[in-house]
Amino acid sequence: MRALAIPIALAALLIGGCGSSKEPTTPQDAILRLDSQAASSALELERSEEAIEQYRRAFERAIARDDAGDIGDYGYDLAVAQLGANQPRPALASVRRTQTELARRGSPSFPALDLAEATADYRIGEKEASDRMARKAEAGNDAAASARAAFLRGLIADDLDDAAGLDRAIARLSSPTSVDQQADAAELAARREIRQGAFSDARTEAERAADLRRDILDYRDMARALSVAAYAEQRAGDPEAASALYIRAGQSAAALGDAASARAWLGRAMELAKDPALRDTARLALGSLKTAQRPADH
Repeated sequence: MRALAIPIALAALLIGGCGSSKEPTTPQDAILRLDSQAASSALELERSEEAIEQYRRAFERAIARDDAGDIGDYGYDLAVAQLGANQPRPALASVRRTQTELARRGSPSFPALDLAEATADYRIGEKEASDRMARKAEAGNDAAASARAAFLRGLIADDLDDAAGLDRAIARLSSPTSVDQQADAAELAARREIRQGAFSDARTEAERAADLRRDILDYRDMARALSVAAYAEQRAGDPEAASALYIRAGQSAAALGDAASARAWLGRAMELAKDPALRDTARLALGSLKTAQRPADH
């Protein structure tokens, strides 16, 4: 399968830029190539719905030409674009249809596609299913997918108060080979520091993760890292610092159309803030969600 055409920000954001490497065949399908190029260009310009429609066309064209490699590629691209647009349920449906079409042609799924399924499951709250698929991706032969799967399993472990699972994920990422893996390792370290009561160190690690993600245009995970820094300050007993960080996380999430996260973080900011100016900022940001560009799920 070919290298992914999706922009690096989305690849890192979701599953670390994992994919496959089939060289294009000759002659190429011009319509398929044009649909893919149009989708990639739309993503670069943050025209999510247009990108999704173009990848859907490419996927259907791949089915029409009965090419398992292209089916896997464009089904995966479609799911990634849907995840980037905060559409986890449609993304999950795209992954499962892709897996079905591959199986019909005697081709197995691949680690990046399994990780897309795990990511979608995690986004809709199906953590057991997410961990099961992430474990499968982690054990696969795609190094980038494996590392990102380990990070996802670390998030799940932290959510479930599984300190041992969090430690295993941190150990797995102890030698990061890319900027996104460095950010993943820093965020998991911050979460462990919070559990150990080292709140200042936790904020430092969480803000380092946020800075790294900003540099690679991974704004979704950047916002989440800021929320981890905010929680560290909250636990440290500094509600004003926590409120300011929650506002920053919430504003970013709101701008990305992640209304659920934005409401949660801005709500915490309002609860914690004693400064009227901070409360007003959080209130205004919450109000802006009424005109959000897209819903968090479909």
